[in-house]
Amino acid sequence: MVFCTTTFAQTTFAPLENIDPNTGDEPYEIESGDFDGDGNIDLVMATYDAAGSIDFIKWYKNDGLGNFTIQPTISSTVTFIDGLAVANIDGLFGYDIIVSSVNQNKVVYFLSDGTGGFGMETVIDDTLLAPGEVKAGDINMDGNIDIIVPYFSENKTVWYAGDGAGNFGTEQVVQEDIANIDTPYFVDVADYDGDTDLDVVVGIYNFPGPQRVEIYYNLYIESGSTAVTWVKDTQSVDDGMSRVINIAFGDVNNDGQMDVVSTDITSGAVIWYDKIKNGTSTPNIISDASIISSPALAFVSDIDNDNLNDVIVTDFGTSGDAIIWFKGNSNATPDLTPTTIADNNFQMVDITVGDFDNDTDFDIATIGNFSDTVDWFENTLFTLGVDDISIEGLKIYPNPTQNMLHIKTNRNDISNLSILDTVGKEIMRVSLQSTTSIDVSQLQTGIYLIKFEGIDTTYKFIKK
Repeated sequence: MVFCTTTFAQTTFAPLENIDPNTGDEPYEIESGDFDGDGNIDLVMATYDAAGSIDFIKWYKNDGLGNFTIQPTISSTVTFIDGLAVANIDGLFGYDIIVSSVNQNKVVYFLSDGTGGFGMETVIDDTLLAPGEVKAGDINMDGNIDIIVPYFSENKTVWYAGDGAGNFGTEQVVQEDIANIDTPYFVDVADYDGDTDLDVVVGIYNFPGPQRVEIYYNLYIESGSTAVTWVKDTQSVDDGMSRVINIAFGDVNNDGQMDVVSTDITSGAVIWYDKIKNGTSTPNIISDASIISSPALAFVSDIDNDNLNDVIVTDFGTSGDAIIWFKGNSNATPDLTPTTIADNNFQMVDITVGDFDNDTDFDIATIGNFSDTVDWFENTLFTLGVDDISIEGLKIYPNPTQNMLHIKTNRNDISNLSILDTVGKEIMRVSLQSTTSIDVSQLQTGIYLIKFEGIDTTYKFIKK
């Protein structure tokens, strides 16, 4: 598919654009997803105000061009929100929102109604103590979204099987320490061992000893049945961390296999591990305290569109750059010289990555834990053109347009065209004449694609 209205540039990010100047005290989590079913990537944010009694879950509607508007607050009653995930858990409408409350000892969700509204809080579990991070994925491979949560004060990590209609079963244990020494708080899920089922990596506080990172393998495939069981890797990913604050799966060295990446807020180390299943774990430093002394997050994503994963790192302190990134390499550790995205004291402890302006590159949205803001940075690698299109015997104008889109052609090899949204859904089909005018006034503001039958090239236009 060729987009004929893009121009190319080096990977740089535009200056910060504010979305919400007042989130409530101490925003802590941010995620992205299409919550209203319009094909554009929206944002959701949750606060964790350790000094207060009110926290907020808020979402921000995207018009497809990176213009976000603050929507009615989803919740102001769930407090100390330490886990936030988005997934379509009921198979309807847009993405739904799942959160955990550390002090209310519950994991709950809010269902999207597909038009920008969310239902009432629904409890998944409120019987266990101090839930931490929340992840979503299909653990038992039945096509439905399941939920994975570590419980700090219960010394165990559990998962809940979803039925695809918004209902979840009782807890099933992934990891548990009956001696009450290992206290899990951070998790991620991915197919680490390449057998197609999802495995879990857990960040564990061990008192009084060092903290650890462990992998638990899902034996669904190995069992040959519908049962899910777990086994811990015989060797820790890392058993000498000072204070783990983030762990994630990702192919950091771009060799086609998953790795683990961690951040240690006390030592300042950002490390990726070349880990053999049930074998050695080789640590590789990406960043240390001389670059960012208190790293918060390491995020693995290809932000320069070279088909190689890069690593983005954020700062929980105020002395280092707020967000930096390290360029990925093929079959090797990333470049160790970072590029700065933002230099401020916002404490951008969490980010989410997506193509928010529909120009085919990945942008970054973030929260400021100190500034109490939601902001985003436009990736200017690809810049969407807004000129009229005149190529291959076709002229499409005006671009952008608010009401009518005109097409002139002297070609005899095309007779029909389709207008698609950015996820490829056909919006309308039109018979093509030498001069054709299309009424697009009823389309929502955003970016659309024009596909001519018999032509591989796809054209973009903007509906204002």
